[in-house]
Amino acid sequence: MSPLYRLNFRREAFRRERAEARVRAIGLAVWLAYFGVLAVVVGLYALNHDSLRRRSEGLERQIARQRADSNGGDAWIPRPEEAALVEPWVGDVARWRDLLVRLPGLLPEGGRLTALQWNPDELTGGERRLVLNGLLRADRDADPTAAVTDLVGAIAADSLVSAHFRSVRLVSTRTAADGTAEFTVECR
Repeated sequence: MSPLYRLNFRREAFRRERAEARVRAIGLAVWLAYFGVLAVVVGLYALNHDSLRRRSEGLERQIARQRADSNGGDAWIPRPEEAALVEPWVGDVARWRDLLVRLPGLLPEGGRLTALQWNPDELTGGERRLVLNGLLRADRDADPTAAVTDLVGAIAADSLVSAHFRSVRLVSTRTAADGTAEFTVECR
């Protein structure tokens, strides 16, 4: 015959062992998490070191190749045709400064330039190209696109702009409901 209930006289010892096992498990988890994070950090440093080493080796090879180049090693001496390509660009720094100073004066009230890009295609030896991006807030009664075309006409009629570029054209314009026009003008 089995008893209806059973007394466990070791209940307190069982609870104490379970609490100790829980503390050991939590301690082991904390230890593993600490060393896991440490391993990840050290691994990231190792990857960064490897990437930096490879980049440095590539730059050293590039420098060695340039030094061994037949153009004179460390002292680069351009060929006459290369110097002729660069000469017009270097000679007119003051004129570019004057042009950049004059551009804000050509903008009507409520207009501002947001970006100015010189040779955005990064083509060398080609024609000069200046791209102007901006915003123009027209009067309530005025059409914003008409204000933008007036601005393009004013830029094209300016003597400094016409001295540097043979054409000024409106590439794109986008108007918003609040009367603001976003424009892109290209000078070639």
